[in-house]
Amino acid sequence: MSLAEYSLKPFVSDGCTMFADGPMGQPGLWTRCCEEHDLRYWFGGNQADMDKTDLVIKACVKNIAGATWAEIIYAGIRAGHSSPIKNKFHWSWGWTIERPNISLNAAEKSYVQEELRRLPYDRDYIERFIEQNL
Repeated sequence: MSLAEYSLKPFVSDGCTMFADGPMGQPGLWTRCCEEHDLRYWFGGNQADMDKTDLVIKACVKNIAGATWAEIIYAGIRAGHSSPIKNKFHWSWGWTIERPNISLNAAEKSYVQEELRRLPYDRDYIERFIEQNL
């Protein structure tokens, strides 16, 4: 598949898909962790990338809210991978044409970086995200 055949849909996040964005009394506590997870799921990659991304959200939530919440969220994400009911934020959801779980090639990585830099996020945050994920 050539890059000319497909592109990325606009990025959107719903926070913690099908889960609370924080505990009672602290709504939105781990929303940032979930948004970053959604961002990584947007462009996908191979299975190792997905596994790393799921561990990153687990670590993020653990740092903010503790091990119990981190384990609950991580277990839900991992269970979702084998669910027959898929939500729109599945791995590699952003591509206009379904993409297999394979590594991004150099052209795809360059394209994803360009698209990430167009998002309305802090420039330093995006550059760190690119460095850590591409």
